[in-house]
Amino acid sequence: MSSPDNAAMVFRGLYILIVSLVVVGASACSVIPQPLISKMTGRESYHEPSEAMMPTLRMGDVVTGRVTDGTYVPKAGDVIAFSPPESWGGSGGYMIKRVIGVPGSTVGCCDLRHRMVVDGKPVDEPYVTNERASNLTFGPMVIPEGRIWVQGDNRDISLDSRGHQRAGADGTVPVSNVIGVIDVSTAR
Repeated sequence: MSSPDNAAMVFRGLYILIVSLVVVGASACSVIPQPLISKMTGRESYHEPSEAMMPTLRMGDVVTGRVTDGTYVPKAGDVIAFSPPESWGGSGGYMIKRVIGVPGSTVGCCDLRHRMVVDGKPVDEPYVTNERASNLTFGPMVIPEGRIWVQGDNRDISLDSRGHQRAGADGTVPVSNVIGVIDVSTAR
């Protein structure tokens, strides 16, 4: 091997070392863009902008969630981040709410003890702030395929599926609008 070949190998080795140090340093200093980190980890951070999810989440809490990338299978009780539908006046951003009704389930409010009724059975919701599961009575209604019924835990102030029932809109959210499943234990 001639001397110019050795010099090229040393230069290449130094180049790789420098690039590696820059990447490691950038990630340690949080210079890597959040969307890239989300793609690499499958997790995203969300900020709770209101008191609508109290006591589960407080206004200002930051939580992480599993990015759904269109793969979300609805489960009652999940706390989710979703893009508000157009019928809600959605124009970007996201909301955080709890899934109450999944596709095909029947949701209504309320039984004689003021609890939500899902599929004909009262639901105990220890996370609800208020004495009543809802001050708005509705249903029973069947949740359409591909859609979910969501409510905040602080029912007196949460603007959720209940408040978006009006002419031409049933208050449900498309499952495809779900962008993340929140891990409430990460609240900080």
